[in-house]
Amino acid sequence: MSGLKRFQLSSSNKRPAEEFPAHPKKLNEVVNFNSSGTFFVHAKVADLQYSLYKACPLKSSGGVPCKKKLDDEMFCHGCAHRANNPLQCLFLRLDLQDCDDPEVRQKVTIFSGVAEDYLAMRVHQFADMSEKCPERLETLLQSKLGQKLSVKLNLKAKGGGEFTTLDWIAVAILEDTKNEVDNEDGEIIELDTGKKRAKKN
Repeated sequence: MSGLKRFQLSSSNKRPAEEFPAHPKKLNEVVNFNSSGTFFVHAKVADLQYSLYKACPLKSSGGVPCKKKLDDEMFCHGCAHRANNPLQCLFLRLDLQDCDDPEVRQKVTIFSGVAEDYLAMRVHQFADMSEKCPERLETLLQSKLGQKLSVKLNLKAKGGGEFTTLDWIAVAILEDTKNEVDNEDGEIIELDTGKKRAKKN
């Protein structure tokens, strides 16, 4: 698809809002482009799933934890290391929907750091809420459905030849400053203010 720009990952200290372009691409454009790279996309949240898991804490020479998922015996098959004090990590799976074409949907993976920013809570707080206040957590996750987002995506190719597929990884998320969803009464709710108004026919 001509005119579709690819962006390089930034290592700057800019806040997410500062690095997002004013006009991100539509989801259907990037889906149809079907190529690895880094893209900025505007889309709607159709569904959200999560998983909490124990991860390998072993640090590399650069001081970065491995964070690969441990098996039931707390063993990391990537590092061949058994963890005594595993990290707790959060994995989100967003089902994004094109804002103009609801038939176009794409699942996107969000790992702990970006997930914490998106949900505005730390992993241990999320885990605590999941255990002690599951209804409150469900309400929080439900509030995300229907919201419009700008998402910085890193599309990674895996496999090879005709079996090559793309992993869609979100590396930054910027929520619209004014999000709206339809309620069951046919009204539109502005999520940032809670105001309701009649939906136009």
